[in-house]
Amino acid sequence: MSGPTFIECDRINLQTVEEEDIEFLQRGVNHPDVRHYIEAFRTPVNREQYRETFESIDSDEEGVTLLVVPDEDESEPIGSVQLYPINNARGFANLGVWLMPEVWGNGYATEASAYLLDYGFQQMGLHRISAVSDSPNEASTSLCERLGFAHEGTSRELGFSDGEYTDLERYGLLSDEWEGPEEILGQ
Repeated sequence: MSGPTFIECDRINLQTVEEEDIEFLQRGVNHPDVRHYIEAFRTPVNREQYRETFESIDSDEEGVTLLVVPDEDESEPIGSVQLYPINNARGFANLGVWLMPEVWGNGYATEASAYLLDYGFQQMGLHRISAVSDSPNEASTSLCERLGFAHEGTSRELGFSDGEYTDLERYGLLSDEWEGPEEILGQ
């Protein structure tokens, strides 16, 4: 069971990561469809490696990692959203999101990301949040555009998937461009 709710959304909650969630997170980062376009997940990760990585992220640099959990009794996590790393001196963070494939296409990534962006801008005082998408990953590219990110450029053949080098699309969103989750989610 995940930790307490940190951010209440509409159909989901963003909850803290607890020790018992390591197994879910490890299963997610090793899932072939989840890790397909995420370079940090390219090699197998066992439970101890995930725990060490997670602990070093928490101690070395600031970041926010939350579990995406449907707003139903006894619901299990369906994914994770992150603002990592956070550079407070520059007011900067990078957005990361992944969900288990069985829940793709339900708008959960948009909702979780919108509320996490709002937290980053409104509560943390961030000035800029960036995101990177592997160009063949149309769902990720579309998510960035739905959230209001501006396409800032392409890093040619910097990614690698399906045996080929791929372009990485770079996106940025400034705090004064952020419209809030209500506007993004059409409420």
